[in-house]
Amino acid sequence: MTTLISKKRELRRAMRAARLAHWQALPDSHRALIFGRPPRIILPLIEHAETVGLYHAMPGEVPTARYADHMLDMGKMMALPWTRSAEGPMIFRLWTGSEQTLEQGPWGPQPHAAMPQVVPGALFMPLVAFDSAMGRLGQGGGHYDAWCAANPDTRRIGLAWTVQQADRVPAEPHDMPLDAVITEQQVLLPHNEREFS
Repeated sequence: MTTLISKKRELRRAMRAARLAHWQALPDSHRALIFGRPPRIILPLIEHAETVGLYHAMPGEVPTARYADHMLDMGKMMALPWTRSAEGPMIFRLWTGSEQTLEQGPWGPQPHAAMPQVVPGALFMPLVAFDSAMGRLGQGGGHYDAWCAANPDTRRIGLAWTVQQADRVPAEPHDMPLDAVITEQQVLLPHNEREFS
């Protein structure tokens, strides 16, 4: 177990650096055009979801602002992660799509505590690394792992830059695979099905 934890730590360190370097190298104008809307092949994963979970992107992470606009155009309700403290637990609260309705939380902007708690039917998730077997390596806090374990019917879609793909993500028994991964170059689905964008 210690070896597995060490492997995860080393992979996180390398992938965080690669992710940030890739993001910093993108011109602002180019950054604004990437990830405009979910690829068509992903729509079956979100079409039945009344509420779609997103995240407020931090520097280096795949931006989600245009996905948020697209969800509103599709008539979806949106939710963002919310936590009272850095230790968790993490839940999701409704979000109107306006930056003015956010407050500062332990991990950055999050919906106001008065917003209703919801369970998204589909969830676009940030990640540090992924592999072709749909393995996901998160930040290490276990917030998404715990939430997904408690809500296994929610469709899990990772958003990442291509540089974040690893040969193999070390997995523990509690780690749940993703239903899809979207990068700026392709969509990965289970069983190595791919659609290039």
